[in-house]
Amino acid sequence: MLLKRFLLAAVVTLIVVACSPKTMIVNQMTEMVDDGITAYERDSDLDLVEKSIPANIKLLETMLVNSPSNDRLATLIARLCGSYGFGFVETRLEKALYQATAKNPDGSEIQSLKGQVNRIFEKGMRYALDALEQREPGARAAFSKVTSIEPYLARLDNADVAPLFWYGFNLGAWVNRNLDSIRAVSRAHVARKVMERILDLDPAHHNGGAHLYLLAYFGSRPPMMGGNQAKAREHYIEVKRIAGDDYLLAELFYARFCLQQQQERDAFEATLQRIVDHSPADNNIALYNAIAARRAGIYLEAVDSFFE
Repeated sequence: MLLKRFLLAAVVTLIVVACSPKTMIVNQMTEMVDDGITAYERDSDLDLVEKSIPANIKLLETMLVNSPSNDRLATLIARLCGSYGFGFVETRLEKALYQATAKNPDGSEIQSLKGQVNRIFEKGMRYALDALEQREPGARAAFSKVTSIEPYLARLDNADVAPLFWYGFNLGAWVNRNLDSIRAVSRAHVARKVMERILDLDPAHHNGGAHLYLLAYFGSRPPMMGGNQAKAREHYIEVKRIAGDDYLLAELFYARFCLQQQQERDAFEATLQRIVDHSPADNNIALYNAIAARRAGIYLEAVDSFFE
């Protein structure tokens, strides 16, 4: 019996010794990645960034296996999924949707890209939800029912902003890509509530990203579906105030979701042309400006599709 106890204690000790250094290494690497993620955001070489993000997502997923309770690591994965899905997969989908149908007569490319973009946003949602569950248990149950959203959100504080934002970002992006689905449309309310809570806690988070989302939310919908052009413009002004006049995603969203809804073709074209003509700069929004420029070019080529 004593021998068995000794062996059991030895095994437990070995496990602890073996796992602790591994966990420490993962935690240190997570901090390095978190601090260094701005290197992506300063890079306007879209081809280079697009090729590097998927490998880094898989690397972080491998790290998370060795430290499953690391909510910061799960949040990073959700962030990379959201950025990759929006900046690259969704951009390719937008191009396929608006390019000449002769290049894709059976729609197979569009369906393939839509499936890919859904998977990446769904993955981002799962990881962000895992991070929230680690920080404040009850996230999965709360976000599954409309009536339980606000009580859960009220329990969160500034320390929870990052996973909450990336949950809302991935969810909102997924909803916008599936507006033909009743299930997806019913989840739009959740994304809106999440982003409004972000405004309560930290409205400047991620260049005013909650304002950017709500700009699109209110600007893209007709009034009978909750759209409100005045509210959309208020959020546009706030994004500009927070991120600066050079933040081109604000201009892109305002043109795409507000000027198009208002059928202001001249202003739509002029805004998108300014984005395309904007000179790249070495700053923390270089990547987002490059994405905005690529999207603006796609919309300009298809301008007749947006106006009656």
